[in-house]
Amino acid sequence: MKIAVIGAGFSGLAVAWSLINRFPNQAKVHIFDTLEIGKGTSGIAAGLLHPFAGAHAKLNWMGQEGFQATRELIKVATQALGRPVNPEEGILRLALNENQVRDFQICANRFPEDVEWLDRAACQQKAPGSAHAPGLWIKKGLTIYSPLYLKGLWIACEKQGAKFEQKKIQSLDSLKEFDLVIIAAGAETIQLPGLAALPLSLVKGQILELSWPKNRAPLSHPLNSHVYILMTESRTSCLVGASYEKGHQQASIDLETAQKEILPKALELFPPLKEASVLNCYAGMRVVAPQHRPLIQRLSPSQWVLTGMGSKGLLYHALLAQELVKQI
Repeated sequence: MKIAVIGAGFSGLAVAWSLINRFPNQAKVHIFDTLEIGKGTSGIAAGLLHPFAGAHAKLNWMGQEGFQATRELIKVATQALGRPVNPEEGILRLALNENQVRDFQICANRFPEDVEWLDRAACQQKAPGSAHAPGLWIKKGLTIYSPLYLKGLWIACEKQGAKFEQKKIQSLDSLKEFDLVIIAAGAETIQLPGLAALPLSLVKGQILELSWPKNRAPLSHPLNSHVYILMTESRTSCLVGASYEKGHQQASIDLETAQKEILPKALELFPPLKEASVLNCYAGMRVVAPQHRPLIQRLSPSQWVLTGMGSKGLLYHALLAQELVKQI
């Protein structure tokens, strides 16, 4: 059974791995992507993984299931790579206004095994120099180094016989030699002929990389409120994001807009960043489906699409890849 997977980001690689394991010694998987593995939107993702994403810290739809499925794939990538793709556990969400205080406390009361409400002093212990505010401690939250994770997941797939080709697929007709075609190409999905009518919208997201302030110890855990702040793998800089920019069709970098939307919120969350300088800016396109629920759809007897992850691709990609393969 020859299977083409279009897209080598979170969803595409998760689909490839799920196919290989669902049909051992039967599925010959060939992955196509316009870019090298880890160079697309998934590769610049901040990598914050927990089931309470969103402004109100509510348990996300299928959040626990998605979280667990991704954890299993992290083990696969770690083993294949021979090194961890994620540092220590824990994410701190500071409550900077009354609405956040209310919502985060509700979350802590409902899910005491997963999260804990911390007072100002406790938050300062976990993140010295941050805003003097209480917050929600997500005990099992993970930070994934996305490029490493994607690399490890690809190595695992390759060891099981998967092939990769850096090639832009212009039309599904060019893949007639394959018995099955699965489109998991993110923003490029709606560029394929016949798929523009799918109920999807695009939102550009930009992320800033800032130098870390001198004489300031690196954060032990990521910070999150209206924006997130987390250390890069080198621990000498941090990633801050992300913007939510509608009305764009391409992930072009607009540094002025990124700074205007991100920096004031970042300084509110962690004032010492006023000493930081901008090192890099990254941009990617999110694909959003109706009601912010990812989309699994059969296009024809031999064609399926998996898309619409929005900003929760890391949370949902493993779970929904499994679900798609079950439906096949």
